[in-house]
Amino acid sequence: MNEKTREEKLLALALTMPEYDDFVVKEYREKPALALEMIQDEFQEYVKTNDIRCFLSTLRKVAEAKGWSELSRKTGLPRSTLYAALSGETDPRISTVMKILNALGIEVLTNIIPFSSEGIRQSLATKNNTEEIQAIQPEGSFDRVERLIL
Repeated sequence: MNEKTREEKLLALALTMPEYDDFVVKEYREKPALALEMIQDEFQEYVKTNDIRCFLSTLRKVAEAKGWSELSRKTGLPRSTLYAALSGETDPRISTVMKILNALGIEVLTNIIPFSSEGIRQSLATKNNTEEIQAIQPEGSFDRVERLIL
C-alpha cells in the first residue's frame, strides 16, 4: 500500500476546504503581488519536483480572482477549456498555460541550459526575483544571464 506524501495530504485537504479556497481567492484579488509571488514559488516547486498540481491549483485560484470571463476573453479560450486546464486532473498543453499566464499579465522568460555537460558547471544565485546564471565554459569564460524567475 502506497503512503501519501505530506504534500499530497495537504493538497487533498486544501481541495476539500472551499472556505480556504474562497479566502485565498479574496487575498489574491486584493493583493496581486502576493498572487504573483505564489505563482513564482509554485512554478519553481514544479520545476524541482515535476509535480504540476500545486502550480495549477495556485494558477486556478489566481484565475478565479481575476475572473473566468475576463480570462476567457483575454486568452481566446472557452471557460470550459480554462477549467479543464487548471483542474489538476489533466496535464495541460504548455501553449494553454502560456496563454493563461500572459492574460494574467505575467511574462515568462526562459533560458535553456543543460543540466550537466563535460566541462560546464552552473552556479545559481537568486535575489530580488532575478536569477543570475554563470555557466563556466571549458576555456574558463563566463556567460552571465539575468532573468525574471517564474
